[in-house]
Amino acid sequence: MDEIVVDGTDVIGTVRINRPERGNSVTPAVVTELGDAVQRLCDTDGVRAVVLTGTGSVFCAGADVREMYEVYHGDGPDALMTYLADVWMPAVQRTVRLIWGAPKPIVAAFNGAATAGGLDFGLACDVRIAASTARFAESYVNLGMVPVAGGAFLLPLVVGLPAATTLLASGAFVDADRALDLGMVNEVCEPDELGPRARQLASDLAHGPAATFARAKGIARGASTPAFETALRDSLQANIELIARPEVRERILSVMERFSLSAARHG
Repeated sequence: MDEIVVDGTDVIGTVRINRPERGNSVTPAVVTELGDAVQRLCDTDGVRAVVLTGTGSVFCAGADVREMYEVYHGDGPDALMTYLADVWMPAVQRTVRLIWGAPKPIVAAFNGAATAGGLDFGLACDVRIAASTARFAESYVNLGMVPVAGGAFLLPLVVGLPAATTLLASGAFVDADRALDLGMVNEVCEPDELGPRARQLASDLAHGPAATFARAKGIARGASTPAFETALRDSLQANIELIARPEVRERILSVMERFSLSAARHG
């Protein structure tokens, strides 16, 4: 089964995370494929815009914690922390950079819950639409980490600093209606309307010449891009330093153990 499904046969391309049995969580390989898919559609003549979505009832649950647990179980905690710093976090940041800088319109269609990096991928898009069943959380704090995929920069940019600070500090979920009130999403619709409406929004964004959109987006994001790059570098360094702290390691390992036990009971 393809874990990233790409449809570039129409003027509106689609990239769909296809790991519903894992909550559409991502490994370094999957997140790299996600970024490559977005870039490939942006390089495809005839594709005017891209919709990013997920399979099933979850948009993206962020990191595949079970995959992390396998590294920990096989190689130990020090190897896991090295893996996070040298492999996992750089792969996530590469993809969010590709989404942020995409020259064609990117619409996030939140078909369900978006947490941690899953939320951040959506925040990097140009427009966001949510099914009424979607929920959102910057849940990195549960691991004792800061958002590695740019959420500490993107969330304040989208919803304002006070609301973003509360969400970053608490890791609390907000539902689709609250996300709309905050400006986190541009629109909420019924689940069965999400696909067609996302395509319509993508088509609306692609109204003018492709080169015109690319230049306008570049100008609109130009002042923010250097700050975003700084935030990504700072987030990576902060997490490298945080995962060296015993209390953060304990949180990471505790969450992995909990997810692993839950998966074993349901698997």
